[in-house]
Amino acid sequence: MQKPGGMRKLLASIERRYLNGETLHGPRPKFIFDELVRSGCRPVCDSSGNIWAEKGSGKPLVVFSSHMDVDPRIHRKELKKSRIGNRAVATGVLDNAVGCTLNLLLAQSEPKKGRRINVFTVSEEIRRDNPNLFEKSAREVVRTMKRRRIKPSLCVTIDVTYPRLLAPHHKTDWNKEHHEIVHMEDRTHCYLDGYFTRASRRIGAQLVKRFRNKKVKVRNLPGHDEAAVYRKISPSFAFGPVVFGSFDRPNQSMPISHMRTALKFLKSI
Repeated sequence: MQKPGGMRKLLASIERRYLNGETLHGPRPKFIFDELVRSGCRPVCDSSGNIWAEKGSGKPLVVFSSHMDVDPRIHRKELKKSRIGNRAVATGVLDNAVGCTLNLLLAQSEPKKGRRINVFTVSEEIRRDNPNLFEKSAREVVRTMKRRRIKPSLCVTIDVTYPRLLAPHHKTDWNKEHHEIVHMEDRTHCYLDGYFTRASRRIGAQLVKRFRNKKVKVRNLPGHDEAAVYRKISPSFAFGPVVFGSFDRPNQSMPISHMRTALKFLKSI
């Protein structure tokens, strides 16, 4: 059971530790690795720097993945300006400190059934203009799983996500300011999106329906995150709490209640 304030404290600790996904320089991976060891997990770090932690046995096998790197347009010094503390709203560079925090808390718990692999990837944010380099770590994870003959039943990418869009995603001008793109008064806590196949959407919709919380919704937002890579080996989708603000700038904000709801949903899987 997570102690009161423990989630906020862990988020603050991860948020202020930087990681450059291109140079792989930064203290965030070591902190996450050490936290996994401290909590009784047996993490391993692969040759590319990705961190793996595994628990349980048998089927189903569910893989949860979160990227550790920070958008390169955000400078290291910006991470020191976060205001997470004991407030109800966390403010800082939350993409993807939030996803790593949720994945770490999930890794510390025991799966209710079957086997679970928690992966922390080192490089998702870099080189969006180069398909061969973008999401490089997720591609390496897929190759490793194929080599080890690991066949997941489901892959879930844990990442922050936008509030409800003002226009359909294919009609959205992503160069506009954040408040011109999304509903700033969206009360939804979490969205499940990022799926590319009917099977992925069907599984995601079933999980949301079973969760029975109107603050968690399914939507059609393909995105370009790691879920697009993991679909090569299993049904996959992205899931995460709603965060306000541009993800390539500091001063992103999120009610802590969004994270609590996200963790409950992820544990329900």
